[in-house]
Amino acid sequence: MENKKIRTATIILLVIVAVSLIPWALAAFTSLFAFDKPGSGKDPSVWMMVAPILAYGAIAAGCILASAILYSRNRPLPALIVIAIPLAAAILYALIMGVYAVTMIH
Repeated sequence: MENKKIRTATIILLVIVAVSLIPWALAAFTSLFAFDKPGSGKDPSVWMMVAPILAYGAIAAGCILASAILYSRNRPLPALIVIAIPLAAAILYALIMGVYAVTMIH
């Protein structure tokens, strides 16, 4: 029974991560506009905001592939852990950017 729950959770997370690539494409495109201001390419804070957004696509695609391979080899727990990585990274990024935004306001 526990194995079935892990498999179900893995499939649900696979779908969520795959669907998250749709808004990511728009976010990746619009994040490039952070470099419109002259000299912004040398600003580390701009790179700290943009680099994780651009990297998310590769991370998500790699984790989808790795999780699907692990799942097909009947390794549901490692597949679940691997597919949770992009979601954990997105949550961590949102938290860090939230803290950064709050500190910039005050």
